[in-house]
Amino acid sequence: MLAAKQEIAHRVLARRRLLKFTEKINPRYQAGWVHEDICRRLEKFSRDVEEGKSPRLMLLMPPRHGKSELASRMFPPWHLGRCPDHEIIACSYNVSLAMAFSRKVKEVIVDPVYEAIFDTRLHPDFQAAEEWAIKGHRGGYVAAGVGGGITGKGAHILTIDDPIKNAEEANSADLREKLWEWYTSTAYTRLAPGGGVLIIQTQWHDDDLAGKLQNAMRADDEADQFEIIKYPAMAEADEWLDEATGDLIRIEHDEPAATREADVPQCRMRAIARGGHRGLDTKQVRFLRAKGEALHPARYDLTRLNQIKKTLPTQWWSALYQQNPVPDEGLYFTKDMFRRGPVPPKEQCYVSVAFDFAISEKQQNDYTVGTVSLLDSDDMLHFVDRVRFKSADADFIVKAIVGLCKKWHNPSIQLGLEDGQIYRALSGPLKREMARQRYYPSLQLLKPITDKQARARTLQGRMQQGLVSFSDKADWYDQMRTEMMRFPSGVHDDQVDSAAWNAIMVASRQPPRKADAPKLKSWKDRLEGAGSASHMAA
Repeated sequence: MLAAKQEIAHRVLARRRLLKFTEKINPRYQAGWVHEDICRRLEKFSRDVEEGKSPRLMLLMPPRHGKSELASRMFPPWHLGRCPDHEIIACSYNVSLAMAFSRKVKEVIVDPVYEAIFDTRLHPDFQAAEEWAIKGHRGGYVAAGVGGGITGKGAHILTIDDPIKNAEEANSADLREKLWEWYTSTAYTRLAPGGGVLIIQTQWHDDDLAGKLQNAMRADDEADQFEIIKYPAMAEADEWLDEATGDLIRIEHDEPAATREADVPQCRMRAIARGGHRGLDTKQVRFLRAKGEALHPARYDLTRLNQIKKTLPTQWWSALYQQNPVPDEGLYFTKDMFRRGPVPPKEQCYVSVAFDFAISEKQQNDYTVGTVSLLDSDDMLHFVDRVRFKSADADFIVKAIVGLCKKWHNPSIQLGLEDGQIYRALSGPLKREMARQRYYPSLQLLKPITDKQARARTLQGRMQQGLVSFSDKADWYDQMRTEMMRFPSGVHDDQVDSAAWNAIMVASRQPPRKADAPKLKSWKDRLEGAGSASHMAA
């Protein structure tokens, strides 16, 4: 009797929760926090479709981490069990893969375990792999390849899983454009009123389907606004979950910080405030993983991920595993401009420190960035340090400014800050902090240049001449290079702005003189030295 009650309870829970449904169908399924998060988002997506809210969801995730198992195999039968009158169109890079997903979905629906949970059944006379229907209802499923014909079909849910097959397709501008044309002219027009679009893929390129949709969102507030969830294989920041809203919070910082869930509440509060999330209730924020940790260690631990990282070209690791594609050649700054080298002795260089601020309410997605450069006697500009954080707290910012200057201090140091409203708000706290620490670096107020490309022109020119080098020990180099190669079309440009100010600051400085080499003694000096002793000395 108890076992029967437990079984009924499990079935009820499986009808309500996608992850419980998945575990019921496949008892060996090993879920991590990432799969719990995906299921929670798919459940909300399902409810929104049911209520006609036209949801848009994009899940960007590394290969072989279980995204298709949940989104393309388990989600469709679970949703059709709840909404048997709904129609689903599922697309992949070719029709063979799409029909493979279709067959897997049908296998779930005819599973006795499924039949014990839902009343949904396949239509006995309409069960082809490319299209099938639900018995006694208007719902069904259509499988199609990207670019294929689906005219005349309707969809409450349009699912696109891995629309790009390989690197060759990703690198083809023509194929990327054809994919976009198919999406806008064919696939998108099949949506029923209130229907939802679900895109599941690894992002190959800034200009693939996911990239174009994100660019459209940024360019026009009235364009479809997707909920975009990126799951990098290795965390690029500490990651938290706001359990009240379901938001993923990424707190990025350069210095070590106590941010784990087990730490004291004060440390958690400081970490979250540092990330620009000061209004959160920390009791409802759950720590997920620290910077550098694997997404799903049970499947791919750090050892295996590092092997993959060392095997793949940087471009593909960044794109496929970190969901952070870099243009092949770059835009304003091209890949041939970047060079790395050792940090020269700061005592032999001119030191410049420049900050780009982002603390207004409209800039919550931007960062405050400080960069340090050393100008050597050969006129080479070496970028040797960087801090990057989100914070609107004036005390935190001014301490970061003074701390970075003191770290790289020598008598030549110059601190550059843009003259404007933000500087005027910080000038009082900055002067007090300098007085408190009795430290007064030379301050240069930089004339505002609103045209970011014009501001970066000096830096671009230096890099074209091979007169810029980045520290070969910097763990921030890849991130900074990625941002610079995306400039001016990237989401962020704070590191570019700070580096550009450094280049402008040194433009008016002559390189330091080379240290004089020890003067060699002439034959006369050596003779006079030898003659100082008496001929009787022997």
